[in-house]
Parts: sequence; structure tokens; C-alpha cells
Amino acid sequence: MTVDEQLVPTDLDRFRAVVTEFVAARYPRRSDVVDTDPDAPVALPIVAGAVDPAVEGAAVEASRQWQRDLFDAGYGWVAGPTELGGAGLTATHVATLREVTAEYACPDDTLVRTGTQVLGPSMLAFGSDRIRTEHLPKIHRGDELVCQLFSEPNAGSDLANIQTRAERVEGGWKLDGQKVWSSGALHADSGVCIARTEPGSSRHKGLTAFFVDMSAPGVEIRRIEQMTGGAEFCEVFLTETFVPDDGVVGEPGAGWHIVIDALMNERSSIGNELLPEAAVMDRLLDHVRAGGDRVARLEAADVAGRLQVARWLERRLGEGYGPGDTPGPELALTKLALTDVVARMGALAALVLGPELVADAGRPGTYVWAEFVLGAPGLRIGGGTDEVLKNGIGERVLGLPREPVASRT
Repeated sequence: MTVDEQLVPTDLDRFRAVVTEFVAARYPRRSDVVDTDPDAPVALPIVAGAVDPAVEGAAVEASRQWQRDLFDAGYGWVAGPTELGGAGLTATHVATLREVTAEYACPDDTLVRTGTQVLGPSMLAFGSDRIRTEHLPKIHRGDELVCQLFSEPNAGSDLANIQTRAERVEGGWKLDGQKVWSSGALHADSGVCIARTEPGSSRHKGLTAFFVDMSAPGVEIRRIEQMTGGAEFCEVFLTETFVPDDGVVGEPGAGWHIVIDALMNERSSIGNELLPEAAVMDRLLDHVRAGGDRVARLEAADVAGRLQVARWLERRLGEGYGPGDTPGPELALTKLALTDVVARMGALAALVLGPELVADAGRPGTYVWAEFVLGAPGLRIGGGTDEVLKNGIGERVLGLPREPVASRT
């Protein structure tokens, strides 16, 4: 595939200009939307989810259509290989696209991003020819949504404790087990599942990654209601679900490498994509100006500073990677910065708004912050808890010794 230099220029300044023109022709600036609707929800996409199924369905379709528009214009897979429909550009071009789209009220792309930024890079690196050629272009065009089937009731932060089993059968494998906290599974067309393929194996050994058709016989999906009122997370049951041989991602028994690769992608994605936008911080600062005391103003200055530092951190760490590179453990710092900022923003909102955080007292833009506060704990869990990430940074970045654990073998 040949990339049109006029539509997708390699020159960074020209790229920013044409992307801005493309996005501005379709959506208003976020700051304009906030100014005209102070009661617009303040939510964290990964833990939000609409209460009304019709609203949720419309949002999912809007997200798919926006990704199709991007892909058809050449912006849906900016750093992807040209032979698969990508533009073959750099990580800096990707960051520029994110910066531009963040300024406009584009549809939330959380569900699409699971495929394009979390699982897609792993499938590009380790997937079979069928997965790469048939599924990756569809994923990056929004025609196919992918969910992550990693966590289990007894394998959350301790992900190596996976119990889902895969048995070798003629032409492929049959999977049996239960997954939980699978974001967007109800809307997903496919999923990447980790299962134990070697009987008697434990921990990181004997695991294999599978590319699963979510409409296949034996797949059952149930919603999990969240305290935000939405139900975006799901639990997934697999009962003798068949996966053909070319649905194996990587080599049988080498699934832990896929897990680590995808988790590094996920932590990087969460850290750099879900940082609250400037317009959200501005809304909070408006409340501080209107009714905050000296303590609130000092706290607001601290939070605003931390948010900007988090953006700089994400940009600096991200610039060290090119297309196809596996994110390193240091990128977990971006997610830790995110969860810290979000928690502090929620605390500041509670300090300034008081009871108005949860009750409509007639003042615009107040109780809409409740969903933000309720969603914050979910961010500290998704993609690895703060404690797990800090351990990983200590051991894999700083070289600190691991704590002795009797159960480790």
C-alpha cells in the first residue's frame, strides 16, 4: 500500500496541520463544548460506561465510525506497516495525532484502543499470518473490537495464577475457564485469552495465548455493575470453546511473553491516553476560583502542576520508542502518575464542592463530578495495581532485590 504524502505527510509540522484540519471539520473543540454545557459528565472512560444500553450502544458505534474515518484518511494506524494498511510513520507522529484529537470533542475510543494500542502491537509481533493480515487491518479500522481475557477470580494482580485450561484437539484447542474484569467484552468481536496448556505446570510456565472469536459456541458474557452506575466490565465463561491452530498467538507454552508485552502496552496506553484533559482541569479550577479557600487554592496549584509534569513524563518516555518496540517497565511510571493525579483531582473536587459533589443544589457543573470520584479507584486496579507497578519499577528499573516469597518456585 502506498501512503499519500499529501494526506499523510511525513513532515511533522505539515502532518499536524492536515490532521488538525481533518479533525476540526468534524468535531468542535472540547473547550467550546465545556463552555456551553457545564453539566456535561466528567467521567474516566475506562471505568465509565453508560447506564442506558441504548446510549452505550450509540457511543460504541460512534467510536467505531470515528476510527473508520481516521483509518480511511490514513490516520487510523499511523505507525503501522504499510502492507497492512498503516502509514509507516513514527511514534512522534502518533503522539502528535493524540495531541490534536485531545483538543476536540471526538468520540471516546477506549474500546477501540484496547485493540489498537494494547493487544494489536502484541498480535503484530507474535500473531499468525491470518491474525496479522485478516484481523489487524479490521481492528485498526474499527470494524473489529478486541477485549483482553487475562484476569480471573484468583488471578488478578497475581496474574500467573491462571487456571483456565486449553486442551489439544484435532485442528486446534478447546478452552475451559472463567475470566473477569474484561473491559468491553460484551461489545467485542474477538478476544486474546491466556490459558494453561501444559498439565501440571504452574506460575509463568505452560501458558499459551489464543485469539478467540467472542461469538463462538461456549462463550458466555455477563456484565459487572460498577459503583459509577455503568457496567462496562464483564466476566466471560468459556466452555469447550474451540480455537483453531492459527488462532494461537506466539508459540504454545510461551504465553507469558505475550502477557508481559500486552501489559506493558496497556500500562503505557492507560498512562498516556487517560490523563484528564486541560478542559477538565479548567472546570475544576473554576470551582476553586468560585468557592475555594486558601487551602483549596494551594492544593489546586499542586494538582495542576502534577498534571503538567505527568504530560511531560509521558512525552519524554514515549519518545524513546519506535514502531514495533515493546514498551519497557519504566513506562509504568506514566500510569502511576495518572492514578496519583486523578486521586488528587477527586479529593480537590470533594474539598471544594462538599455536599454538592453528590447532590444537585442548582449550581451548574457540581454533582457531575461524582462519577469522576467513583471511577478513580478502578484506574488504580486496571492494568496493574499501584503496588504491583511500584514493585516492578523497583525490581526491573532500579534493580532492587525481590522480596522473598515462599510460594515462588
